[in-house]
Amino acid sequence: MKTLGILGTIAFASTAVLAVAAPANAGERLTMKPKAGISFDVGTKRAVGYYLAEGGICNLTVLMADTGLNDEVKGAATRVSVPVIPKKAARIDTAEGKTLEFSCAPSAQAMTVNVLEKVALVAPKS
Repeated sequence: MKTLGILGTIAFASTAVLAVAAPANAGERLTMKPKAGISFDVGTKRAVGYYLAEGGICNLTVLMADTGLNDEVKGAATRVSVPVIPKKAARIDTAEGKTLEFSCAPSAQAMTVNVLEKVALVAPKS
């Protein structure tokens, strides 16, 4: 189990080096191209994502890990892989109250990443 954590951290770090760095603020939309990594911060987490266009579907992989003071990755990364159908979205929630929404363009030519704020609804007292 410890080996998997070390391998995950190494894979995350090597992917982060190859990815394009970008800040991700709520309401901001980032664009991804097939086989091109993108790296962005969401609160105290660093996310690295890429996708492969296969059969018109975006096969998305996202790795997320905690970051430290000097941008170092702390601990093992969490990996999520999911196929995203064009004109549909896949959402990944973070522990800090943000949601990453990944949308696949027609023919899997591009993907967009939109950072959403989760807001709890408080029902009025009757």
